[in-house]
Amino acid sequence: MDARLLAAVEAFDAETAGDLVEDGADPDRPLPDGSTPLSRAVASGSPGLVSALLGAEPRLRLPPAERERLLALARRWYEAGAEAGLRRLTGATGAAETVRVEDPEFLFVEEIALDGRTVRGGHGAILTMLERRFVLPTPPGELVARAARTDPYHADWGESSWTLGERRGDPAWRALLTHRHHPSPRHRLFLADHLRCEGVTTAHTEARQREADRLLAAWAAEETEPEVLAMVLQALATADDGRPEGLVAHARHPDRRVREAAAGCLLMWRRPHPPAALAALAALARDDDAGVRAAAATAIGAVGVHADETRRLLLALADDPDPSARAEATRALACSGDAHPLVTDALWNLLSEEDQDLRLDGAFGLARLDDPRAPEAYDRVGRLEEKFHEDLRAGFLLRRAWAASSAGDGPGAVPR
Repeated sequence: MDARLLAAVEAFDAETAGDLVEDGADPDRPLPDGSTPLSRAVASGSPGLVSALLGAEPRLRLPPAERERLLALARRWYEAGAEAGLRRLTGATGAAETVRVEDPEFLFVEEIALDGRTVRGGHGAILTMLERRFVLPTPPGELVARAARTDPYHADWGESSWTLGERRGDPAWRALLTHRHHPSPRHRLFLADHLRCEGVTTAHTEARQREADRLLAAWAAEETEPEVLAMVLQALATADDGRPEGLVAHARHPDRRVREAAAGCLLMWRRPHPPAALAALAALARDDDAGVRAAAATAIGAVGVHADETRRLLLALADDPDPSARAEATRALACSGDAHPLVTDALWNLLSEEDQDLRLDGAFGLARLDDPRAPEAYDRVGRLEEKFHEDLRAGFLLRRAWAASSAGDGPGAVPR
């Protein structure tokens, strides 16, 4: 079993390594070269591996000297950089091959291959993880600095944000907010992204969320870096209150990322929707950039389409020439629950499309509305491609077909 654990570590196979540890493999067993499976995972640069091998209570399991050794190992690799560390290890001077790979779930690291050896570049995340699991509070500024060397999809960034999210004390919160005015756009980007994630997960207390919302509203009026401003607007879209009139100008921003993010903010807070916000969203729905048009469709779907203005915009986007914008619009129509004849006719027309994804949207939308054409829509979806077998829309259709079959008044099954 121990040999299998080492093989899993060597292959960056965190799932197998975790299963082996649960089944009794020892991640702390000393090896002939003085390492352990856990220390090899640390050196590998794979946060997923380290998480799998750390177990539930590493601070209680590992003696202080071993904890310090692991921390020093992670720190040495992090400070040197993965490629430099690999060159030091191999002595190789040739070109390294670097690719970006998924390591922990939904997060990425670099994978560097050189002279037959491979490491991953998640040592910052590993160092942060070890400090957190060993109950050694890392200064907030250091956590932000580690994240700022990467990007929002990197494991180092994600581990810093997760760790700060667990730090509920006011001093850590105040220290984090100082990065609102940091000269580095990357530091400001991290704070905006962290506030966005905290808002989505409702991890804030109510008072702290109100403070974050006020900060974001003021920040949106002042930020000049487009990437940061777009993230501020994404965070503001989760706020409980806001001023859509003050955000209309961002719908005309020259950077598409800002316009795309602005779409999600314009309709969030008030009913009825302010005319200026509706006009701005209508402009975004006709934007030259397909990603902006797709964001407009998503925004309309998020607040509902049961008004003439928003329904008209979404129906137009459902005929968009760009597949991504059109897909967002048809998905919003399918989930809208809007029984207006223009909507049900548009959903029915999707059943003539060559793309089964669009046909599935049409059938799903009609089934949700108890439209009398839904039984025929089941048949017109056709035999589902394998990628749709776990799809929520397909599951809904299957449940509807089962219920109709049980009642004896509908088709017996959705084609599979």
